[in-house]
Amino acid sequence: MEAWSSRIKNRIDGVMILLLFFVFFLSLLFLYLQHIDERSKNYYNYKKTVEKLHLYNQQLDSTFIRSYRYLDNDKITHTSKMFEVELEFLQNNELTQIFGIELQKILLKIADKYNRKIELVESFKTLNARITSSVYYLYELSRQIKNNGKLQADMESLLSNILFKIGQVFLDTDIDALHLKEDLKKIGTQQYRDEDLVYFYKHVEQFLQDVKLIQKILVEQNMLNLDETINRLNQLLEKEYLQSQKQEDRITLIFFIFAFIILIVLINTYFRVLRKKEEVNYLAYHDTLTHLPNRTEFERYISGLIEKKSKGMKAFAILFIDLDRFKGINDTLGHDIGDKMLIILSKRICKVIGEKNFLARIGGDEFVALIERKKDIKKIEVLVEEVASAIREPIQIKEYSLNTTASIGIARYPKDGRDKSTLLRHADSAMYHAKDMGKDTYAFYSKKLSVEIERRLKIEQELVYALKRNEFSVSYQPQYRLDTKEISGVEALIRWHNKMLGNVSPEEFITVAEDTGLIVELGYYIFREACKTYMAWKEQGVHINFIAINMSSVQLRQYDAFEKLKAIIEETGIDAKHIELELTERYIMEYTTDKLTILDDLRALGCRISIDDFGTGYSSMSYLRSLSIDTIKIDKSFIVELPYNKQDVEVSQAIIVLSQSLGYEVIAEGIETLEQEQLLQSFHCEMGQGYYFAKPMSSEKIVSFYHEKQNK
Repeated sequence: MEAWSSRIKNRIDGVMILLLFFVFFLSLLFLYLQHIDERSKNYYNYKKTVEKLHLYNQQLDSTFIRSYRYLDNDKITHTSKMFEVELEFLQNNELTQIFGIELQKILLKIADKYNRKIELVESFKTLNARITSSVYYLYELSRQIKNNGKLQADMESLLSNILFKIGQVFLDTDIDALHLKEDLKKIGTQQYRDEDLVYFYKHVEQFLQDVKLIQKILVEQNMLNLDETINRLNQLLEKEYLQSQKQEDRITLIFFIFAFIILIVLINTYFRVLRKKEEVNYLAYHDTLTHLPNRTEFERYISGLIEKKSKGMKAFAILFIDLDRFKGINDTLGHDIGDKMLIILSKRICKVIGEKNFLARIGGDEFVALIERKKDIKKIEVLVEEVASAIREPIQIKEYSLNTTASIGIARYPKDGRDKSTLLRHADSAMYHAKDMGKDTYAFYSKKLSVEIERRLKIEQELVYALKRNEFSVSYQPQYRLDTKEISGVEALIRWHNKMLGNVSPEEFITVAEDTGLIVELGYYIFREACKTYMAWKEQGVHINFIAINMSSVQLRQYDAFEKLKAIIEETGIDAKHIELELTERYIMEYTTDKLTILDDLRALGCRISIDDFGTGYSSMSYLRSLSIDTIKIDKSFIVELPYNKQDVEVSQAIIVLSQSLGYEVIAEGIETLEQEQLLQSFHCEMGQGYYFAKPMSSEKIVSFYHEKQNK
């Protein structure tokens, strides 16, 4: 009996041990499968990241395919930034711990090759832009040479032949096979006959050099084989993943008796993968912040819409919506505030345009709407006004009450274009036109905009050589004290006369110069000329307190701007206290206080700082108070209708009182009548500037004007 009892006890103990072992082993299996699942998720993330690297690399490769054609620089910049984001993700996680030193070496190779590719892209963009501009200039120059009628028929034929061969280059004909150098030598023997022929010779010569350089870039780009290196990374990930899968299979076989449990786990995993796929698919076509369709989805949608509409030729409109001053809010208050603002605005716009129309976010603060239901312009205008009004309403986020507006460009299908690229480009052009009109408005695309764009291109082409041709001059407009009529300062104003374009206003060419970077060299030219002129006046007995010089924000962003300005001051011998640098409100609002140290440096050197066109921007007195500023210039738009416009009277008086309370001097621009001068004087405005006192004049006339005022 005892023996039987002992056998039963031993069996029960054995079952318990087996059960405990089973539970323990099952726990290990569960933990291992959890580990495998986590690694699978990581693999999917890494795989998607590598695929994105492939995609962005292919998009960069497509840049080189567009030789001698228009390049979308914003898209290239966006692609490169996205590549860097994905590469940084791979570099800053546990990948190196999992795969070891081999993966780290591959990532370093990818980074090195990518950096070289970006250098090639930047060189390619510069050369490509220069080549396309050169060709336009050569055609214009050839026409001018032929119109002069000084050349013989064989030389005219030679010019035409060269232009034809240059056109063949744009069709990917090998440049050496065209024998352009031999044709160029023939011109070289005749170029002394005509100055324009000299320009033609030099530009063709430069064109050939640029084409050779761009061909070298294309050869080096092909040899980089960045895609192959990314493939090696992909293969390494694939290899490790396959090994993990084999290990999982082996353990699954060992634990075959737990098939039912494993099946449940696999079913659960399967549904999770399905959800992940749906999420990935959603994220691929939607903006993660606003959950609106993204640019990819917009392009897919509009392509389908055009294909569908082309059969019946039904019209629709594209609204290109760009928020005004959003960057200032984003940089000043932080990206979290900016993100919340974008979410609120996207909901407002959706509510206005309705569910039947399409809205996408295609950039940081850029939205595109497709309006299919509005057939006539008046109905579209009503809708656009409603969108603008919704955006204009105050937005309350935390303790901030924020305001913004939008510039909206409108292009209509099929009137303004029959493909997505043309329509979007024309809507974008109309949007920029709306910004030029003062923002917070909308504009329809018209052929006139294309004419304006063509003029801008001509201005850009001529600006490249304007300084070398000595086409710029500097005029000077006196500033005076309203109470004593004494000349207190002089503002330096740049003027440009071009033999092809005639007199070009600063309003036209300054913006172009800033966009192309030419403003930097031009800015130093103006600064040096103004300082030299001031010292020349001093020798002629002209004693003026300061000379005001406009500075571009683009120039002040240069890392060596302070050193170069200081060098010019030392070179010309001017005392820095006689220099007043005029900056726009836009510069102040675009940069936070910690990025404005150059103003403190210049002020420490002795320079005065002035805010030009005050009142046209959106800065506040509380913000300006923390900056190193000496003078506020009231914009002439507030002066022109004085004393008859009551609102301008109140605004001008308010600016003067607030500025003086903060210790700033005030200059009123655009004074043209005695009544304006007397009203401003009654407001205790210290200084003025305008045609009523003196128009802009040459440096020589300033001398006689000064002595004339002194004698009086």
